Amino acid sequence: MHKLSIVALVLACMTLSASAQSHSSAASVNVRFSEQISNGPAGSCGCFAMQGAAGDVAWRVYRLGRGNGGSLSGVADVGVEHTGSVSGAPYGLTLTTVSFGPRFTVPASRHAQIFAQSLFGVAYGSNSQFPEHNTFVTSANSFALNLGAGLERSLSEHIAVRILQMEYLRTALPNNSSNWQNNLRLSAGITFRFR
Repeated sequence: MHKLSIVALVLACMTLSASAQSHSSAASVNVRFSEQISNGPAGSCGCFAMQGAAGDVAWRVYRLGRGNGGSLSGVADVGVEHTGSVSGAPYGLTLTTVSFGPRFTVPASRHAQIFAQSLFGVAYGSNSQFPEHNTFVTSANSFALNLGAGLERSLSEHIAVRILQMEYLRTALPNNSSNWQNNLRLSAGITFRFR
């Protein structure tokens, strides 16, 4: 999983570099604090909270209209959230996600933009307990679906504040039940833009 994250980061940086060299394209890098609410494991009720960090690299592939019109971008997103205890259990969870996909951005005002995105990738759960062949393992991989939207406010040409990003994150880590987890991730941070 760590090799996949490194490969994704290298590819994102290469794309960012190529985009920055083109006068007709723009790229951005975002870093943010995240809070995630996840559903409990099989046989338990309630939810548990996780905290961590997330970030994305986006590069514009198509501009809609002139000036401050909308745009379509490609996005690579990485998130890492952790909790020391899953719904009161004596074990925690570290969830790492790497996902890619399109983002559609439109202006909300002169200095603000809203966006929606659909990302697909992988989830890696570690430092926890996952059922496997009548025993438990400490890590597992799964598909990840990340549907989200956000609001950014420009502070200058090159810096913006991501006021809020809300994401529905669905993972499929083994859990002796449906093997599906529904997560809500809320985050905020800062965006650096390259034109």
